[in-house]
Amino acid sequence: MYITEGASRELPQLYLKDGTVYNVTDYWLVSGQLHFTTLDPSGTKWNEHTIDFSQLDLEKTTDVSKQRGFNFLLRDEPLGKYLQDHPEIGAPGGAPPPSVKPPGS
Repeated sequence: MYITEGASRELPQLYLKDGTVYNVTDYWLVSGQLHFTTLDPSGTKWNEHTIDFSQLDLEKTTDVSKQRGFNFLLRDEPLGKYLQDHPEIGAPGGAPPPSVKPPGS
């Protein structure tokens, strides 16, 4: 199953062991649970999902991300919170991970 919620722009993808693929706007890992957000079909609302990390096909997700020019980096919090907690990442010369602006911003 290939999940294409939201706009068709280039988004990171998560590959699950059952064959499901999610286009995601953000993802993070907390206590063995993989949290991620997708855009709804209208592209105006975020949907948050949580799955057990063991469901992720980490090797395929990492390989495809690299091929598509994304650096698959697992954080322990959502990107916005991560950048608040690590202001040096967003400073000139820093290299924040790619992100998608919230709808309506």
